Amino acid sequence: MKICLVSQEYPPETAWGGVGTQTWVKARALARLGHEVHVLSRAADQELETRSELIDGVMVHRMQPPGFAFPIYGKPLYMLGYTWYVLAALYQLMEQYKFDVFDFPEFGGEGFAYQLDRVLWNWVPVVVQLHGPLAMFREIFRWPEPHSRLQQFGMFVEEFSLKNADVIMSCSGSVADLAHRYYGIARDAVEVVHCGVDTSIFHPVPETPLESRPTVLFVGQIVENKGAHIVADAVLSLRHKYPGIKLKLLGSGSEVPDMIRARCKAEEADDCVEFCGFVPLHELPDYYRRAHVFCSPSEYEGFGQVYIESMACGCPVIASTEGGGVEAIEDGATGLLVPPNDIQATAAALDRILGDSALRHRMSEAGKQRVADYFSMEKYIQRVVAAYEKAIEICRHIPDDVKNLSDWEATYHMRREPS
Repeated sequence: MKICLVSQEYPPETAWGGVGTQTWVKARALARLGHEVHVLSRAADQELETRSELIDGVMVHRMQPPGFAFPIYGKPLYMLGYTWYVLAALYQLMEQYKFDVFDFPEFGGEGFAYQLDRVLWNWVPVVVQLHGPLAMFREIFRWPEPHSRLQQFGMFVEEFSLKNADVIMSCSGSVADLAHRYYGIARDAVEVVHCGVDTSIFHPVPETPLESRPTVLFVGQIVENKGAHIVADAVLSLRHKYPGIKLKLLGSGSEVPDMIRARCKAEEADDCVEFCGFVPLHELPDYYRRAHVFCSPSEYEGFGQVYIESMACGCPVIASTEGGGVEAIEDGATGLLVPPNDIQATAAALDRILGDSALRHRMSEAGKQRVADYFSMEKYIQRVVAAYEKAIEICRHIPDDVKNLSDWEATYHMRREPS
């Protein structure tokens, strides 16, 4: 199968969030199974020509993002420009490759322009990946502002892209429910394809010792909605019981790290929290292996890739009761679930795991087994390929006249087609 994954984020050049990580994981696993995999992503800097490079068996195409030819001041126009650039780059690629399926993310409608222009002559089956739609940010994080241009345009292109997909894949049932509520997508029309973890990278190493101090790990953007400050407050509250307790924060942020530093300074506990900054993907597993517990009680996670990465490495997880975490973590078995913004509940969960080595061991073993049974790459990619095959099969049964433009537009288009 010839597959083209489209995603602005693709490590290591544009490694910003979960969409990029999941695209990277998906692309490499598909390539290992023998599929011909292409990724269309943006370059980090100005690139006048699309740059292509074979990396880990995946052909990665980096295109120029909008904003270099002339200034763009607003996110809505950037979204419109980006999907237009995607369309242009896809048409260039389609001159060389006959793709069997396109896989677009929903955020910002990256597939919008292609789907708007998709007709009989350029028809490729489309799968849209639901990961973190604007509807999710609007409901959970109160962004963008109500009735703002970003909300109006961004949600419009997302809705169009979703409703014009042949198959919708959602990273969790929770996100699928959001799409149903906000965009009117039939719930049973969404394939819930929980994410997978690359166990060739994220796996336990038995001889790796735990940190000498009781260590709590946080991985992600150090921002308020991820709950990093809640973890810090919970850790500080346990210093009397675990004098050497330490929190390692992996990721970047501005206001929340300053808030945490100020709190540590006020309590004369500077040694209690370590800011490790951005850590490359290949270095992450060792942090999971050496930590006693991973803790990320976010306000909401679409799914929570970090949860299954932690389990794969044998580290028990404390996750939020909101969002996809409840679909990743088995409460009491592979970790514990706590309400978001609840310092006391988070501290109690940390205390329960840190204070019981037998429980930690049971959770570690159960987490590794859960990954092997369901979140392994083999199981995940089976679900992904099934969604692709479903989209291809659906398109086989769409009549040509349904795929076509109006008569006038089709005639005009045919005049421009090469003979």
